[in-house]
Amino acid sequence: MLRALILFVLAVAALPGANRVGAQNAPREAGYLYLSPVPGASYVSPQTRYVLVRFNDVTPAEVTNLTTSFITVNGAGSGLHSGVTHVASDGRTVICEMGTDFSTNELVTITLNPQVGPAGTGNVGPYQYQFMTAVPIIGSLPTPLLLLPQAPALRPAQSTPKEKGPSNGPVKGPPPAAAKALAIPSLLPNGVSVPSDFPKVVITVNTNPSPGYLFLENGLDEVPPYTMMLDNHGLPIWYHRGRMYDFKIQKNGLITWCLSDATGFPAFDQNFNYLKTYLTTNGYLTDSHELKVLADGTYFMIGYQDTSVDMSQYVAGGSTNSDVRETVLQEFTPSGELIFQWRAWDNYDIRDLPSDYSTDFPHMNAIDIDEDGNLLVSTRHLSEITKINRDSGEIIWRLGGVHDSFGFVNDPLNGMSFQHSISALGNGHYMVFDDGNRRSPQVSRAVEYQLDLTNLTATLAWEFRDTPDKYTQWMGSAQRLPTGNTLIDFVLAKYPKAIEVDANGVKRFELSLVPGSDSYRAFRFAWHGVLAAPYLITEPQPDNVTLIFNKFGDTNVAFYRIYGGTSPHPARVLAESATTLKPLYSLQNGLHYFRVTAVSVNGAESPFSNEATVNVNITAPGQNMVQNGDFSAEYSSWSFSTTDSASAAWSIENGVSHFYITNGGSALSSIQLLQLSKALVQGNRYVLDFAAWSSQSRYIEAK
Repeated sequence: MLRALILFVLAVAALPGANRVGAQNAPREAGYLYLSPVPGASYVSPQTRYVLVRFNDVTPAEVTNLTTSFITVNGAGSGLHSGVTHVASDGRTVICEMGTDFSTNELVTITLNPQVGPAGTGNVGPYQYQFMTAVPIIGSLPTPLLLLPQAPALRPAQSTPKEKGPSNGPVKGPPPAAAKALAIPSLLPNGVSVPSDFPKVVITVNTNPSPGYLFLENGLDEVPPYTMMLDNHGLPIWYHRGRMYDFKIQKNGLITWCLSDATGFPAFDQNFNYLKTYLTTNGYLTDSHELKVLADGTYFMIGYQDTSVDMSQYVAGGSTNSDVRETVLQEFTPSGELIFQWRAWDNYDIRDLPSDYSTDFPHMNAIDIDEDGNLLVSTRHLSEITKINRDSGEIIWRLGGVHDSFGFVNDPLNGMSFQHSISALGNGHYMVFDDGNRRSPQVSRAVEYQLDLTNLTATLAWEFRDTPDKYTQWMGSAQRLPTGNTLIDFVLAKYPKAIEVDANGVKRFELSLVPGSDSYRAFRFAWHGVLAAPYLITEPQPDNVTLIFNKFGDTNVAFYRIYGGTSPHPARVLAESATTLKPLYSLQNGLHYFRVTAVSVNGAESPFSNEATVNVNITAPGQNMVQNGDFSAEYSSWSFSTTDSASAAWSIENGVSHFYITNGGSALSSIQLLQLSKALVQGNRYVLDFAAWSSQSRYIEAK
């Protein structure tokens, strides 16, 4: 029933992390379980479009004015914000969606005036509260993962999967000397073909590993980017050019990945047909660390916003105009309705961050759902796992960090440091990949704790530290498999990309990629999909164009049909191939277009593959490969160099290249005339034909 006493409460903005019990209890006493934005919130995005309400003991159906006069939103500068109010598909969250932005740095007042019908049995009353909007950073752009620039001074750690710090950048090591990348396009034993730059797979341990395929990504800096599924023999089952982060199969069967911050997570069915893209909302850009989709389609994401903050109110001598990146947790219904938002500014204290990470607040990087349905979030820069009541947004417990709810037992490292992943294993057990940045000595591990909620202890139940110890300052993952084994990614290029160990810490599988790169996460999943069309990659060679095409997952392909021409969407058949690799030799030089179909054993032809273009430049037998060989274009295509003590001048006179040598140096290579980038095909015969003369005896080497 509607309270007889009309109670309006003014909630005043407070410092984040300060004691806000009064602000939390006031809406609860008025009959509200959850409100967003929360009373007294600071730094709320001006692009906030949703007011979210949940009642303590009243159902939304009992409020008779829900869609008319229940919610009023008024900005001190922007004025009244009209909105459409409805009940979300979860049946308990009231959503008011507004159509316009707030002004920056303004006080916003929300008035809730519910009218409960006579049949109502619950208790809810009027309530009014306020929040302040933020001043966003003008011109702030997301950081693409594919570029990964050095983090600027004001943000020691960017909110990307590459958690880079100011002095702990990537540690690169050379690949094993005996292992090299494949030099030419290759047809592998399982019938899959790969391009010449596909990484070589090196397996050093393979002793009864778990079933399923390894989901890996590779490629950074000078390493060609690929995302792939590999079997336990190291053979690719599926791959794609490009590096896709957090590549995995969700609990509802969708395959998802992320290319970079703000681009969202595209989702595909098991056959890699594109379905949708998951994005955050409400003024927050999509953070690329994590997407979790439940079996019913409910999903959880991390968002971020960059805000101008006066840090002098938190830290002595702090900048009055600091660029702070805040992260937020958002929950959506299967249909995409935002029904829960949990902000760092509302729940953490920025003063708890290490001083060199004080502008990346607090770097949420992983999400999981506990066995009771409540939320777990990893906050890297607090070295904390937080458990959150999914109904009310209240903190249930905090594991690690300065506000640890527990005491660590039997853990020689006394908890985790700058962790990267969180997994709820059931029965009070939780596992993280512990990077170990802020401990001495620095060591990374997969570690499992058992929580005792009565005695408030976190007992080390299991851990894996490799021998010798490994340390990675960013990223990483630990996945408990159905077999009881654990799959671990130690990230760095010099480390294996996937290590699987059993419950006793014995390695059952170890796989490296050469050349390798730092890798975000590694997973193992079953996959049973079939692509509708082949995936095509082309590679120009000196004497041919090689086509690499695979209809991944399809075991009923009889042959492939290759279409090509000098115009887009070619419809002329150039060749057919019983394998997934085909070199084409008799092509005229110039721009060509290609696409491929697969023909089944029953004669059915698949849709076309993606279309690929190649600028063909094949050197025919007898054709001169040397450019500007008569020096008619003077110095074009040639380069001249001297080394050590050699001294010489070079000039082109009457079509002849002259060298005036004053000191020939100590070796034949001390003075060189070069023309580079001449690709030679192994097995072919080449003739080097030249004329040279000298006014006195000289040594000359031609090769």
